[in-house]
Amino acid sequence: MSTSTDNKDELPAEEMPEHIRTEIEKLYGFLPELKKYFQVIKKIGEGTFSSVFQAKLREYPKVSRLFALKHIIPTSHPMRIETELKCLQELGGKNNVMGVELCLRNKDHIVIGMPYFYHDKLQDCLTSLTPKEIQCYMKNLLIALSHVHEYDIIHRDVKPSNFLFNRKTQQFSLVDFGLAHKAPLPLKENKLKSDIPSHHYFPVRRNLKSTSKHGLKSIPTSDKCGQRTAKNSTVFSTQSPQQRLLIKQAAVKRLLIKQAAVKVNHNVASSNQHSGISAAHTCRCFGKPMICHICSERGNQIAPRAGTPGFRSPEVLMKYPFQTTSVDIWSAGVIFLSLLSGRYPFFKANDDLTALAQIITLMGSDAVKKTAKKIGKELLCLPYTPSINFKDLCTKLRSSDLNDKNKNNNTNLRRDIPSENFIDLVGNNAFDLLSKMLDLNPETRIKAEDALKHPYFETHFKENNKAQKPIKNNINKHLFSK
Repeated sequence: MSTSTDNKDELPAEEMPEHIRTEIEKLYGFLPELKKYFQVIKKIGEGTFSSVFQAKLREYPKVSRLFALKHIIPTSHPMRIETELKCLQELGGKNNVMGVELCLRNKDHIVIGMPYFYHDKLQDCLTSLTPKEIQCYMKNLLIALSHVHEYDIIHRDVKPSNFLFNRKTQQFSLVDFGLAHKAPLPLKENKLKSDIPSHHYFPVRRNLKSTSKHGLKSIPTSDKCGQRTAKNSTVFSTQSPQQRLLIKQAAVKRLLIKQAAVKVNHNVASSNQHSGISAAHTCRCFGKPMICHICSERGNQIAPRAGTPGFRSPEVLMKYPFQTTSVDIWSAGVIFLSLLSGRYPFFKANDDLTALAQIITLMGSDAVKKTAKKIGKELLCLPYTPSINFKDLCTKLRSSDLNDKNKNNNTNLRRDIPSENFIDLVGNNAFDLLSKMLDLNPETRIKAEDALKHPYFETHFKENNKAQKPIKNNINKHLFSK
């Protein structure tokens, strides 16, 4: 999967920025053994948890093969590093997944050595890709995901910068398993349910099991007002009367909240019998734009949220705890949407709520609310928003007039791309596959292995079906520009 490059990739020492030279020298200091084997040429990437450098063998200067050295920051959790190494070792080197050549460690500093993959940036050639090239890109991406998902591994950060491709050689490589982890449930066993027990969502509500429908049946000794146990008697004996009063008031408040929760759940049970929602999910603020005392006392829900903004699936944004490899398929679907529409990034949001609102704008409010209920959530959304047809949207985006904000504010540039002709060449099968990859319901979202069998990949495109080149620097527009 590695490709060699010529010496034009190497920056002369006088042209290398001072801070990069300093960083490389620090890297040599962190791992003295690294300097023995490699000559670091330049820095080629940086992320939250690592920096990546291009290097060549020091003892074999005539060997043109290059390496990518990933320096993982010392604060990374050891389990995260172990998982990444296992993925590269066991999954890498085949099926478009990056492999590993070596790993060096000195105390808290770790460097992973991989083949350097000479690649093109997707945003530099996005709107000049032919229908055949788009098909080839998506097929190879799904081959990589199918291979990874076969082992029940969730990549969690599928995006163009992590799926490298060489347009000339038609080579591809899925990289960066820094956020990857094992799926909580095997693919074949995972089944979503419309009625999920509340303890999956609200683990702090652990004392409600000992209550009756009329009130509190039994109270743990540590919660009883004014009573001291042997465990806490020493603490109480050193507290002032004011402190003891505050503690009693807090205990009373907790009991009242628990008692109210029991009564509310009992009162609303009958009204929710036909809605498919468990009474254990409800309280006085359920389905209303407010937060009651019961909900304010609950702890924050814990669910995986790792990933890149703009590529997170709806279940990630709504903090659904039982996420599967389908989150990667959604991310791949967003890439597919960028390829078909000629827009990258397609979604751009600074927070989860804005990201969810952008998905609602595209998919429609009713569909997102239905999915939310399926995963045990209640979504309030006003006003009503209809869904948008993918094919119509891509046609309009490829022929729309855009204001280039990166240049003069009053300069309008038209993207000279054959919109209708291009979309017709792509064909309806492409948009059918897109809709299956961007299925809001993670349970019914298409799997990578099934997507590879879709009729879209049986379509034969001619080499001369090329899109006209767009005006330069006008491809960085996205649908949700501010």
